[in-house]
Parts: sequence; C-alpha cells; structure tokens
Amino acid sequence: MAEQILVICAAMLVEDEQKLERKRLLRELRDDSDPFSMQEIVFIQNFRFPKSLCRELMQQLEPRDPQKSAIPFIIRFLGSLYFYAHGSYQKCVGNNFQIAMSQPSVSRAIHHISKTIMDVKGGEIRFPKTSNEVLEVKKGFYTAFKIKGTIGAVDCTHIGIVAPSSTDPSNPLCMYMNRKGFYSINVEAVCDHRLLFTAINARFPGSCHDSGIWTTSPTRLHLLRTHRSQCDNWLLGDQGYPLEPWLLTPVAEPSNAKEVKFNTLHAKARNCVERAFGVLKSRFRCLAKHRILHYSHERAGNIIYACAILHNILLKHGVAADLGFEVLDEFEEDVATNEVAENANSREGARIRERYISSL
Repeated sequence: MAEQILVICAAMLVEDEQKLERKRLLRELRDDSDPFSMQEIVFIQNFRFPKSLCRELMQQLEPRDPQKSAIPFIIRFLGSLYFYAHGSYQKCVGNNFQIAMSQPSVSRAIHHISKTIMDVKGGEIRFPKTSNEVLEVKKGFYTAFKIKGTIGAVDCTHIGIVAPSSTDPSNPLCMYMNRKGFYSINVEAVCDHRLLFTAINARFPGSCHDSGIWTTSPTRLHLLRTHRSQCDNWLLGDQGYPLEPWLLTPVAEPSNAKEVKFNTLHAKARNCVERAFGVLKSRFRCLAKHRILHYSHERAGNIIYACAILHNILLKHGVAADLGFEVLDEFEEDVATNEVAENANSREGARIRERYISSL
C-alpha cells in the first residue's frame, strides 16, 4: 500500500514538473517571437488585419482591457484574431509558436478580447438613422442596383454551436436544433450596399424562424416608430419574412413584366446580405458552417458580434476579402412562411410595393 502511494506521488510530481516545463517553454517562445516580423501578406493570412491597422486597433483596445494577466496584450489579442480567422481548437491556437499560450489562457483571452471589442468598437455597427445616413445608403443601393427607397437588406444565418447541456432548463436542447439538422444560433443581420453590417441580433436559438426573430427585432421596432416620418424607406427581405411597409418582399407569383422586373431588382439588391455573410464567414472561419463554436450561447454571441465589428472595420479601411482565402458562398433562399396572417401592416406593405412596381 505504501509503495502504491509513493508511485502515485511520484507520478503527480512528474506531471507537475511537465506542466511547469511547458509554461517555461511557452513563456520563452512568447519572449523570443515577434509576430509583426512576418511578411505583410503572411500576417494578413494569419490574422486578417494589415499590420498598421492591427497596431491602431490594439492601441484603442488595450487601455480598456479588463483582463489581469501576465501574458502581454499583444499576444492575447493576436491569439484571439488567429482563433477568429481559423476557427482552430484553443489548444492548437496556443501551440502556435507566434502566440504560445496554454488552452485555458486562450479561452480567457478570447472571452475578454471579444467583450472589449464590443465595448470599445461596438459603434462600428450602426443602423442609418439620421437623414444624411439614410440618404447615403439609399443613393448607394440605387446607384448599384437601380432600386429606390432601400436602406438595407435583412436575413438570418445559422452559426453552429456545441449542443447545450440536456439538463439546463433555461436553454432546452431542442431549442437549438435548427431545420438543417445541427445546433446553432440563428443570427439576424442587416447590411447595406457596401456589405457593412448595420445591425446584428444573435440572441435567438437555431429553432427560431427568421420571421419570428424579426417580430421582436430592435431594427423592426425602430422602423415601426419612424415609419410615419420616413414612409419611403424600407428593407428588403426574402419570402421568409412578412410583407410590411418597412420591409418589402418579392412578389410570390409575378403576373406581368413589371413584377418580374421588381423581383429581379429585389433579388440583386437583397443578395448583399448573402454576400456579406459569405465574406464574414470566409474572413473569420470560426463562424463557418463546417466549424462549431464550443461555447455557451452568450459567449458564442459575443464572438459573433466581435467578428461582425472586425468585418466592418476591415471593409471601411478597404482591406480586400480575397487575400489568400476563399470567399464562401452563403446563398440559401429561406422557405416561405404562412404563419403571419394578413393585417394592416401587410395590406399597407402590399400597397407600397404595388405603387413602386407601377412606377417601374
């Protein structure tokens, strides 16, 4: 019995020594490595940001960093960017010699960096509200697609997550299983003609239908409040959404040339949001459909918001989306919904759409 205890104690000592040795090795790698010594194109492929823009963003974020850690902010920030960009397991991210962190350190870094990005740069996702902002977006859609009155395109996309605990009563397992057969968050987004996200809503589990999310969407509530003063502004949505004065959908069964033309213009303009999803998931592979976020809904939602913010920053600085990685095709027409009964909003939306079609 005593010999067995000695063997167990010896094994524990060896394990502790191996852990200390790994920590020393990771610290030495961090001290000796300089990620900014990479060539520019390699740096972008690894972290998606040019060096100059990455440094600028770090200067803005570091003063608001809430994490108390001996690991330098540059390492934790670049480790998070690497995870967003590649969607690797946390241990794989930490084993990268340019980052060199343990798996728990990577996990904590991703959590804190995501929240810091949201807190400091959340204003990068801004729905057009002032008259000048609205006019700029409407001009952009008309110039690009010859469709009037449009201030954005709306749609949802599924971001895969690990199956929630079957014993958690606040997040039932069945709520996250979507119609495509995997666990997810159904993320609602609005984008403009430049593929910039102007609204993101990652609060709903995968089983929720797009139209159900739209019913309580902050974007819809804003449009509902401002409709009387801005009655010639609307979003474009697919057949999965209800026809409303502020949300125009395509004609289900076009019966004349003008209705066909409207559907064609509508499809080209609304495709902006599909392309925006494709670029977002191509840049940040942790959101791609063949990846799974191994986090709770709340933490996964923070990662989604952070990636959307970074996507907007890159677009605003003119960083191309084709630097060494494939842009994913995200197009998938949603199924039509018959759940929304005809009401005053749908009738007014039909009148607005008919009036617009007659002007073509």
